[in-house]
Amino acid sequence: MSEFVTPVILPGEKEIRLIQPDGESIRGYFYDTGNGPVGIYLHGFRSHCNGEKALQFAQHAISMDRSWLRFDLRGHGRSDGDLKDQIISSGVSDLLRVIDWVIDRPLILHGSSMGGWISLLATMRRKPRISGMMLIAPAFNFVQHSLSTLPVQILQQWKAETYMSFPDAYGGEPYTLRYDIMQDAEQYDVMNTDISIDIPLHIVHGENDPIIPITYTDKFIRHAHLPGLIFERIPKGDHRLTDHIPLIISHIDCIWQEIYK
Repeated sequence: MSEFVTPVILPGEKEIRLIQPDGESIRGYFYDTGNGPVGIYLHGFRSHCNGEKALQFAQHAISMDRSWLRFDLRGHGRSDGDLKDQIISSGVSDLLRVIDWVIDRPLILHGSSMGGWISLLATMRRKPRISGMMLIAPAFNFVQHSLSTLPVQILQQWKAETYMSFPDAYGGEPYTLRYDIMQDAEQYDVMNTDISIDIPLHIVHGENDPIIPITYTDKFIRHAHLPGLIFERIPKGDHRLTDHIPLIISHIDCIWQEIYK
């Protein structure tokens, strides 16, 4: 567990706990109508499923009587594990575990920041299960972009010491990562992989995002084959986009209506 998080259980939600092969638990909340599609929301790096966007999306889904599942990646929120030991592979494994747990139901993935990158990676591995996808300021290849640009001497020190602390972009407490995350991320380079996603896909990204520049998304869209794409650039939008939640929800509604008219 990365930090103490006060859980918010919304009306109709049930707590879920899934065990990974290494014995660590994934924890989350599931509002289940009993049939039809299931929306899954995946938070970003150092966030959790009780954040502002996560809760507002879940509340909206419940108000529309849509099955909705939100959960914490390991090393985040109430799930097991330490952030410093997590790599992109562990995040992909967590989402695939949740996808495989929801049996015989079509799924719509909703991912924010790193959760967007992981949602794309999971979709590529479970294409028959995924009917649509909503990506919010997706952090495609953020490990490569953010960490590989460190000075050579810093990278060498990190490799020698295994762990290194980094400052928080929002002025919070520093966080620690292990060097393995660099090598692990290389296998998930979406800019050097043939990608074809033929499902309804909406992406929103703020034009003033200082954490994950919108150019990441521009480059991805030019690279991939995305016939079902709707992309909205949000003027003056930052990374978190908490001032634009109604707009994001309108995109979510559009995806659900497009798939399940």
